[in-house]
Amino acid sequence: MTNRKTLILIAAFILLFAVLALSQGGYRGLSVVVDRIEMISESSIDQLLGKCIKYRVDTLYIPVVSFMEALYDSDILPRSNVLINNGTPSGFDPLAYVMEKGETFGIQIIPLIDPVIVWPSKDIPMNALHVSNRHPDWLSRDSMGRLLTDPIILDPGAPAVQRFIISLVSEILRDYKPYQIAFANFEYPSPEYGHNPYALKEFEQYRKDNRNRIVNLDTFRKEALDDLIKRLRATIESLGLSTRIFMFSLSQRDNALERHFQDWIYWVNTGYVDWSVIWYWQPDRKNVAHDTQWALEHVLQEKVIPGFSPQSLQPSQYGVVLNTILSFPVSGVVVDTFQPGVLRILNDNKVGIPR
Repeated sequence: MTNRKTLILIAAFILLFAVLALSQGGYRGLSVVVDRIEMISESSIDQLLGKCIKYRVDTLYIPVVSFMEALYDSDILPRSNVLINNGTPSGFDPLAYVMEKGETFGIQIIPLIDPVIVWPSKDIPMNALHVSNRHPDWLSRDSMGRLLTDPIILDPGAPAVQRFIISLVSEILRDYKPYQIAFANFEYPSPEYGHNPYALKEFEQYRKDNRNRIVNLDTFRKEALDDLIKRLRATIESLGLSTRIFMFSLSQRDNALERHFQDWIYWVNTGYVDWSVIWYWQPDRKNVAHDTQWALEHVLQEKVIPGFSPQSLQPSQYGVVLNTILSFPVSGVVVDTFQPGVLRILNDNKVGIPR
């Protein structure tokens, strides 16, 4: 316990140093969402951390649950095909290794969990242990009862799905005790989703329980996600941990709420989520400026970190978007690439805190 308290103090000192660096030297933090292929061996992870040092990356988001496969030693999920197909020894635990090495080099490691996407298309895995084969009754459908496959998701409105997601997160919290944890795609992909039979049964009970107010399937889906994040926060507290939650959210609040039922402003401002990584829904100067300013004005303590995909932009667009972001008092930037040219431009603009 003493060692853990010491490490928490060290992490707090690193965060304080980052804030002081920002206020005194104009530097912003630099975070990168890792590609799973970077996690296949000790050598690949060592190379990854070497890039972090070279390009002043202070935080890595590691996709430990992606398409309901694990990049860690799990008793619940099957091992990631990325590891299996690249000859990774079965005894190698990528998350444990990168957390240990990250601590050595002062790089924050944040496990990134996709709690609902089962598979990106209809050609589901052959693995009998995959949740798509073990629990096809948990998958979300449209109003005609047809399975939706772009992507296939677990329906968060089904009680068994919520329990399953909580069990996944609990496993990671118990076994790895991360200081931070992050969620991506914590949403319904579109309003078509949400018609799983178990979810609809729950919706009928929800209507009965809320007969004194106006509710519909939209409010049910929103409140299902609200309830899930509350339960995840309670899970952290029940384990005696102080793990902070980061949420990857769509930057445009109305779109996030009306299309994906994702009320990230509420989640952050009520303390269920500690930081929101706002991923720009339209990465152009006008929308980036609007969404960033709106978020900073509406999120308490400005707990917002901008995130975008530089490689999806033309070089001229990238420069405009980056300069627009940096015109606001944000503490850092999140990107999803280790492309050297992209990172050099970030460093040239004082994104990445010197060691």
